[in-house]
Amino acid sequence: MQGDYSQDSIVAIATPPGEGGIGVLRLSGPRAPAVAGRLWRGRPRIEAMESHRFYLGELADPESGRSLDRALVVRMRAPRSYTGEEVVEIHAHGGPLLLAALLEALLRQGLRAAEPGEFTRRAFLNGKCDLLQAEAVAELIHAKGEAALRNARAQLEGRLSAQVGRMREALLRACAQLEAAIDFPDEDLEPLSAEALARDLDALEAELEAWMERFQAGRLLREGLRLAFVGRPNVGKSSLLNRLLNEERAIVHERPGTTRDVIEGWAEWEGVPVQLFDTAGIREGAEAVEQEGIRRSRQAAERADLVLWVLDASAPLEAEDLRVGELLAGRVLRVANKADLPAAAWDAGALPGEGPLLRVSARSGQGMAELKAAVLSRVGLEGLRQREFAYLNNARHREALRQGREALGRARRALGERRPLELPAADLRAAVQAMEVLLGKVHSEDILGEIFSHFCIGK
Repeated sequence: MQGDYSQDSIVAIATPPGEGGIGVLRLSGPRAPAVAGRLWRGRPRIEAMESHRFYLGELADPESGRSLDRALVVRMRAPRSYTGEEVVEIHAHGGPLLLAALLEALLRQGLRAAEPGEFTRRAFLNGKCDLLQAEAVAELIHAKGEAALRNARAQLEGRLSAQVGRMREALLRACAQLEAAIDFPDEDLEPLSAEALARDLDALEAELEAWMERFQAGRLLREGLRLAFVGRPNVGKSSLLNRLLNEERAIVHERPGTTRDVIEGWAEWEGVPVQLFDTAGIREGAEAVEQEGIRRSRQAAERADLVLWVLDASAPLEAEDLRVGELLAGRVLRVANKADLPAAAWDAGALPGEGPLLRVSARSGQGMAELKAAVLSRVGLEGLRQREFAYLNNARHREALRQGREALGRARRALGERRPLELPAADLRAAVQAMEVLLGKVHSEDILGEIFSHFCIGK
């Protein structure tokens, strides 16, 4: 979507599809009051309405004169509106056929149907929010857990923009020092000043590195943490899944090989969405169908953000246990299930991997709170309620961070090697631009189209 919106006016149903008590049509653009006024049969005329005040009246088809509904109408005068333009909202009864009839009548009067995210896009282009705040609107709508909702709210309030803005200002100050030295070559940088600048760049690069580390946590809040249960048959993986989901999702049976496919379910721990995957027990010599389940188990483990390697605390370690441990790579948390039974004598130090061995019981619930806390800690999501910052969390953010960090690294190296000051100055300008890309101060129509295409129509 491109073009000049100065004379373009749009309309959309802003409430979700389906029946409801109220349905809202949103109009935005310079012609919104006049077009809405053609349907309005109340008092005063929409053009004369006080801003941000609701009025009750009749709506009728301007061509046939047929009454459509009795509704509330509110006008929000520019620039004091969501989009910064003239906005009119019609709060009608929520029947799908009724809303469709109202929408059709407005379209026939010359309004254009809004595209996905177009209202928020106009808000961004009219300076009502920056790009990070605009993205937060979609994050609020699609949040999968309470922590993601709080993160999106903090982003919408500008907390993330403030962090990025402070980094941009710090980079601009460093860039200004270099450019001053370039513009006044007879007053070259003193060694102490150059060292101080290098220390400043070191600190800025460390902060960007910390942002990159927190990016993973932000992605998990946005998409959910993928947690796979892996182990040999009959160690209690399915029982553990059922306990953590608080429902009988997986079949539990004493016969080995009961689970033939990957079984999944969603839970929420401390506001974090967690997707749990129960996988087929891994063992040698399984029949063909079970072997396919084992293959899928390995795939689930490879895609997981964290793997729970489940062992049977009541049975001696078997060769298959060790074989499973050797197959696992990446983030693994070792869990000894059936802790409510008499413990078998085995040496935890002989197990592959690092970190604590958690003792739990799917049957009694022993150790479940500790297990959840260990999982969140392992992926950097513990103590979210005490954190004051918002997280960068999507591919656009990651790419801008990567470019900013690389540009800053080049500037540090060039300064350390005493290369011409024009080189580190250019790199610092590139780092500043990366921060401006995050905020939307620098953007392209293609990038905006990609971002807002994921919004719902009406927002």
